[in-house]
Parts: sequence; structure tokens; C-alpha cells
Amino acid sequence: MAANYLFFRPASLPLIAGEMDESSVLPIEEAEAVRCLTEAIPSLNWRGSEATGEADAGWVEFHVRTEPNGGALSMRCSLRADYSPLVQQLCDRFGWVAFNESATCFQPALPTMQA
Repeated sequence: MAANYLFFRPASLPLIAGEMDESSVLPIEEAEAVRCLTEAIPSLNWRGSEATGEADAGWVEFHVRTEPNGGALSMRCSLRADYSPLVQQLCDRFGWVAFNESATCFQPALPTMQA
């Protein structure tokens, strides 16, 4: 089994649960994702818009989806470890926001909340 997170650039911060919609987040472009993730996790092995490697918590896979109306940066990881510290570190370091499948929202320098 795997856990999934989606990363975006926030249109403004902080995000407030009642005001979240597609206009409150912006896509992360592929060049930005590659540059930032390579800086944060140098062991990543990139193949086009996909990367795999080891982080402190274990294996990770990243994929940058680019679409005409915007895309997203996704992270897939094992359910056997807690990746929330890594997700929070990426949000803090690069000013991103992230969501997981349980609709938890990670924001820079703020506690997580239900979206």
C-alpha cells in the first residue's frame, strides 16, 4: 500500500478550510519541482517528470503532472512510515501546500488541518 500527497503553490496564505477551492492553489511547474526536490532530496533519480529515491522516512516517488489547465506535483510513499515530517519540511522550505487522501492540508509554518 502507498500514501499519496499532492503539492501546490498557494495563491495566498494561510489557507482557510472554508475558502479552499481550485482558485486557492496554483500548479508547481516541472522546472521548479525538479530544482526544489533535487535540492531537498539529492538522492532522487529523475527520469523526465518522474523521480524515485530514498528520503529519511523511506522510499519516495514524485511525479509532475502538467495539464493545459494546470497540474500538480504528487508524492507516493509507503504507508509503513510517517512521511508527514518530510511533507511539512518541503512545504516550509519552498512555500508549498500539500494535501493527502484524508484531506489533510499542510501549510508553511502552520499546523496541519482538515481541508
